[in-house]
Amino acid sequence: MCVKALMKIVSGVLSIVSVLLGVIFLIVGFILQFGLTTVVVNYLRTYINELNNYLKATGSSVDIETYIQQLPQITGNLAVTFIIMGIVIAAVGVIGLVAVCCEVKIMLIIYIVLLGILIAGQVTLIIVYYAARDTFISRAKTYMQDTINNKYSGYSNMNMETILWNVFHTSLGCCGITNGTDFASAKLWTRNVTYNSVSYTNIAYPLTCCRTSNYTGCLQSNHTSIQYTNLNVGCWEKIDTTVQTNITYAALGTAAIVLLQTLILVFAVHLCKGDSSKTQPV
Repeated sequence: MCVKALMKIVSGVLSIVSVLLGVIFLIVGFILQFGLTTVVVNYLRTYINELNNYLKATGSSVDIETYIQQLPQITGNLAVTFIIMGIVIAAVGVIGLVAVCCEVKIMLIIYIVLLGILIAGQVTLIIVYYAARDTFISRAKTYMQDTINNKYSGYSNMNMETILWNVFHTSLGCCGITNGTDFASAKLWTRNVTYNSVSYTNIAYPLTCCRTSNYTGCLQSNHTSIQYTNLNVGCWEKIDTTVQTNITYAALGTAAIVLLQTLILVFAVHLCKGDSSKTQPV
């Protein structure tokens, strides 16, 4: 009886933790969907101000923050994923809490099945990602190059893709995917710019590939002076380093969640077996 009571307590506590994890996923999902623009604007405030100053110097009246308001359109699927995961994890945790505390056999069985499916799904997701990582990277680079080829417009008629590239260049100190030559195939970029009332024609690389400390020196040398330009620094390596670091944390977090769920599953199975082994009065 003491062992069973201990298992119920541990299972109950773990189920509560599961519910809390689900709530955390929900909060992250809602932030991505409804509060992302505020977070991004505050985090990138310095770079946004630099870009706005750069745009004003080129004669453009575009406000970067206006375009950042469109970010939820890009992260919408990710936000929905977090929200759904949060609901599922929290719901499974609630079912488990009721099943364990009340020892309702049918609920214990449902809980065991749901938990098993949840664990299998998370493990499969991790395996698929690491097994197909090269494919994901290839597709990501292809998509990024496509945005350069068909969307990037420099500073005139800016769309979200252009804004993101300019933010990447300014905040990460980089240029293009591999280097500045990626912009050789950009169809919408005119390669002419007026900066501080001075016109520059046939510039080799986007103005945002210049180091923010000296746009004028960069333009006057047409990116040939390394001290003024980031044209040889690719954005992919910097983005990938950040992404992989976060994915590693996410994988470790997922592994911890799977371990937690596995412990709950083991305890739930034992409780279910214990309920089945009760002797019924004649």
